[in-house]
Amino acid sequence: MSNSAQHTPLKATDLTLEMKVANMTFMLERLSQDCAPLQFIRELTENAIDSIMAQSNQSGEIRWDVDWKRYELEPKEGFKLAIIDTGIGMTGPEMVTYINQLSSSMHKQSKHGNFGMGAKIAAAPRNTVGLVYVSWKDGHGSMIHLWKDPDTETYGVRRHQNGEFWLPIADDIKPEPIKRHGTMVVLLGNKASDNTMDAPPEGLIPSRWVVRYLNSRYFRFPQNIAVKARENWTLPREDRHNMLRKVVGQEAWLKANSSASGLLALKTGTAHWWILKDSVDDSGTHFSGGHIGALFDDELYEIAVARAGVSRLQSFGVIFGYNQVVIYVEPSQNQNGGLTSNTARTSLLVDGQPLPWTEWAAEFRERMPEPIAKLMDQVAAGSSNTENAAAIRERLKQIRELFKFSRYRPMPEGKHKIKDDFSNTGGSVGDSVGTASQSDGGGGGRKRNGGRAGDIYALFADVGNTPADEVGGFTDPQVRWVSVRDKTRTTDFLEDRAAKYLPQDNTIQANADFRVFTDMIARWRKFYSHVASAEPVVESVVKEWFQQQLVETVLGALALRRSGNWSEQEVEELWSETALTSAVLPRYHVDERIKRSLGSKLGTLKDKEVA
Repeated sequence: MSNSAQHTPLKATDLTLEMKVANMTFMLERLSQDCAPLQFIRELTENAIDSIMAQSNQSGEIRWDVDWKRYELEPKEGFKLAIIDTGIGMTGPEMVTYINQLSSSMHKQSKHGNFGMGAKIAAAPRNTVGLVYVSWKDGHGSMIHLWKDPDTETYGVRRHQNGEFWLPIADDIKPEPIKRHGTMVVLLGNKASDNTMDAPPEGLIPSRWVVRYLNSRYFRFPQNIAVKARENWTLPREDRHNMLRKVVGQEAWLKANSSASGLLALKTGTAHWWILKDSVDDSGTHFSGGHIGALFDDELYEIAVARAGVSRLQSFGVIFGYNQVVIYVEPSQNQNGGLTSNTARTSLLVDGQPLPWTEWAAEFRERMPEPIAKLMDQVAAGSSNTENAAAIRERLKQIRELFKFSRYRPMPEGKHKIKDDFSNTGGSVGDSVGTASQSDGGGGGRKRNGGRAGDIYALFADVGNTPADEVGGFTDPQVRWVSVRDKTRTTDFLEDRAAKYLPQDNTIQANADFRVFTDMIARWRKFYSHVASAEPVVESVVKEWFQQQLVETVLGALALRRSGNWSEQEVEELWSETALTSAVLPRYHVDERIKRSLGSKLGTLKDKEVA
């Protein structure tokens, strides 16, 4: 027999042994840990939208509701959450195929669309008793039961008494609004008695938590799809507050509650911005205050609210009035289609990297929309004290040289040359980073005395004849006093903290409500209670001296920043909210300066005891 007869050519499909998942339960539950707590609501809603969009008219309805038929049959098992759609529906065999495979979908899978795994990953581990799928297609109903088998500890479709993994279902349990086609998915929880309609710990506004989540997750829904969600389901069915509320997404709320809006083109995206009205709908069904996030395919990602939102908005230059500003940045899709979401749909990635928030912030700051700039001016009016700033500036002139820790810093195109050992780890006041020379020549080997720090390759650092420029002075930071009283501060911003430094704007926001400041003001108001109109003078003087403490702390940090021995992260710790709070805690010398200043303005307290 010839060799050619012995070896039949292989088919292309026979060349590879397809990879399988050995432990599906471990993989499913591990991936589930990466999902946001309420991600299952989004995933099941997306499946319903896809099912409706697969129809020729691309219109229909989605309801998040109680499975009322089940509740009537088994009220002791409590309220079970269900999602119902009027999409194309599935047959029994189709459901077994699509639901019982981890990465499988009846819709097209792509890195920009449906992954075919989200609902199973996000919902199944939260509902080990099961997810019941009941679907009608061409007027015929079928059901399957996806669960975690308590005996084998594995996920899969449960076998029914007829020996099949699906059952034909009569129309008796068909929910509204399904007619000839549609699907209902019922979430049974981790125990038979679980009320899956009850809000989980992460659900805001317990009586309408599904409404809140969907409105804050979606920017908008497809035009011809009506989305509704049940609220106040524990009230009697005839009570008007037990109702299906229409879910419209964040865009509709912003249009109704904003006084101005616009777009700002960025290099790698578009910033959508809104200025909220003074009075807005705060019923809890939407994000109702200032916040910032990313917009992709009509969904919202990486939303930052409260303190995180304030911090990011301020990095975008919205220093004041941040509680009235909303910004959604919509990233541009690049040429290779690298913009997508992560598998858990919790964040966006560009070629596998996080979104460029820092670059967007710099662009937005530089080209701040005029309406937002005007809003900040209005809110900031009266938040600074120019008289105090001038007095502090005059005093600091006397010690300005103390903040010049170096006279030169390395620069690639520097006009000067400094010695190889340009680190300034000590020395007398006024020592420079290095000794400058105008010549381009000069030898000087690497200085290696004092031992070696770090890896041996550090000995070969190129530090000889380093070009440098002379370092000039830097501008004193501007101080803005903020408080809840004049609406320049929200209650969750700088709460029980002294101040915050914004390096991009060289601005210190000092919290006028901080107890150290208010206690000192109260102390000296009491001493001068006998002097008419002393209160505003006392407040101004107290703020002036604490303001100087804050300014000096930031100036010192900026000087150390230029010494070359502090990393950017380490320097930022020096002007953090914690560090600035610590800077104003010593009060003896501040109290002495306040005493002298008030004595010159309001008269000394010779006849009054000052403790």
